[in-house]
Amino acid sequence: MIDPPEPSESVRLLIAEIVTIMVSSTVFDCIRPYTQEIINILRALCMDPAGAVIIEGCQGMKEFAISGHEQLIHFCEVMGRALFTAFVHKHAKVRMAGLRSLFDVMVCGKWKYSHAILAHMVGFRDPNIVPIKDFYDPSTKLNYFASFVADRSNAVRECFYRTIGDLLARLPDREDHQGQLFPYLISGLYDRNDGICSLVFEIIEELGLSHEETNEEKFRERKQLGFNEEWTLNGTISNSQTDLPFPLAHRPRLGARALVRSYVRRYIKAIFFELGDWIEENA
Repeated sequence: MIDPPEPSESVRLLIAEIVTIMVSSTVFDCIRPYTQEIINILRALCMDPAGAVIIEGCQGMKEFAISGHEQLIHFCEVMGRALFTAFVHKHAKVRMAGLRSLFDVMVCGKWKYSHAILAHMVGFRDPNIVPIKDFYDPSTKLNYFASFVADRSNAVRECFYRTIGDLLARLPDREDHQGQLFPYLISGLYDRNDGICSLVFEIIEELGLSHEETNEEKFRERKQLGFNEEWTLNGTISNSQTDLPFPLAHRPRLGARALVRSYVRRYIKAIFFELGDWIEENA
């Protein structure tokens, strides 16, 4: 919103606070008939020029998503896209407010619409499908997740990796999104802040534990029989004899290794393709 109808930022902030109180303290059944109107108001607040109003709008969007939950499935995509203004704001607090609202908004559209939000977040476009409009007016897509990986604020990057961890651990349809989310989490192991690197390693370990518990039968035989990996030379090399690079405080648990291995295989080919590209920017 470049020119909001109400010129006073203070008034718009009060409106945002009132709306947040309304959606957080009112039973959803009482406000269901006005769902479209409330979402339009929240979207306008999330796209406001003022950072303070955006923060309050994101909080209102989060509260409304928690209140409505699956009943907002058809509004999930427009709610998620309204957060994109916060993602590119110049103030770190505003970007973090958008990230904190992302999980609850995606939960509203599980099984279908959350995938559409994620596609917009990573700037995905099917190479076999080109909109007719692009032949006359070319458009660009922004990878918001990639911009968070390179964010200048340590606090924002930490919030981003925690959000990715929540999506991978608690999102109802997380298995459908793991392939797109995992590369961003792995990139946190190479962050320029040592504390964030250690945090990401802990998140991957927690995801590995959850993976082991979910697929207990799959890992039971390997745990009981003490299966030795190829790199151990049939068990002649122990964990204590290996020097692990930072931030690996110890050898990752079995579930974490299985998760990373299964998804990294998908990225290797694409990475080598980019490295061998003749365009200098890609190389």
